[in-house]
Amino acid sequence: MPSVQALAFKLISAIRLTRLTMAFGAVSDVWFVILLTRATGGYPPVIRVAHVSLAFALVAGAVVAIGLFAYGAALNDVLDVRHDSTFRPDRPIPAGRIRLGQAIVVTIGALIITVVASAAMGLPALWIMLLVAGAILFYNAAGKYIPAVGCVTIGLIHAAHMLIPNVQLPFTLPVWLVMTHAMGIAAAVHVLEDKRPRLTRGGILALAAGWIFWSGLIIAYGAGRGGLGPQGTPLWALLWPLAAVVAFIMIAVWKTGGVEGAAASEKLKRYGAMWQALYGAAWLVAWGYEMQAAALTVLAIGGFTAMTLIKEITGLSGRPIVYR
Repeated sequence: MPSVQALAFKLISAIRLTRLTMAFGAVSDVWFVILLTRATGGYPPVIRVAHVSLAFALVAGAVVAIGLFAYGAALNDVLDVRHDSTFRPDRPIPAGRIRLGQAIVVTIGALIITVVASAAMGLPALWIMLLVAGAILFYNAAGKYIPAVGCVTIGLIHAAHMLIPNVQLPFTLPVWLVMTHAMGIAAAVHVLEDKRPRLTRGGILALAAGWIFWSGLIIAYGAGRGGLGPQGTPLWALLWPLAAVVAFIMIAVWKTGGVEGAAASEKLKRYGAMWQALYGAAWLVAWGYEMQAAALTVLAIGGFTAMTLIKEITGLSGRPIVYR
């Protein structure tokens, strides 16, 4: 029977492989859509999260979000095993903390769990989830090697991921904001980590063109179905999400100032994940759903705290304890 220390080592290696310390941003996006769906109502039975119990909807949504996140992170390491052996020898597979076969099992297992959980949310949720899983596969297999394509793909993955619980969501400004947020962070991380190929001027123009094109589609879809928000929402209410955007920019500049490379990138990704929950809270406050906004705010604080603690704990495993 494996010792407690061996089991803990395997757990830490799995957390590092799947990067679960960043997953709560994805969970918050799905929970935001579930809470908004139940608050607005009027959806057909095919949108199951509007009709099942709240606890069931939130659990299913969390499993889908975490499963997709784990699938994408593990798939990245499986496909990049040769590259990481040279440039990232600290990653779990090249470092020998987890075998390639085990990583493949984790990847497939995460996808299977996600399929089951999304099917529990209805057939539309399952189809959107499969679309997102396909986009994740495209990004890891090809998209990330073309910076502009990769950054746009990341934004679209985040946008489509939000729609898994409710593809009929009529208010798409929050989806557009998360897409923009994800694209911006992806481009900044690419530059901070000095990834190859570099993001050239032409790549930046292509990224901007992709953002404009998909922004137009997402906003037009929402305008045709529901407008800026629930009926009666004043225009000034948009100041809440705008304030959240300004606050993130200020925090990002502050936290990445004085640090470079991977350290700055890691800080940007951590605070970016936290802000996905705060964006949801800001939209809910703007639309008058204060209780739901409070729940997402608690998730943001709790998720960031847990993420920091897990990061510190898993960081210890990088320093082997040698004793006699």
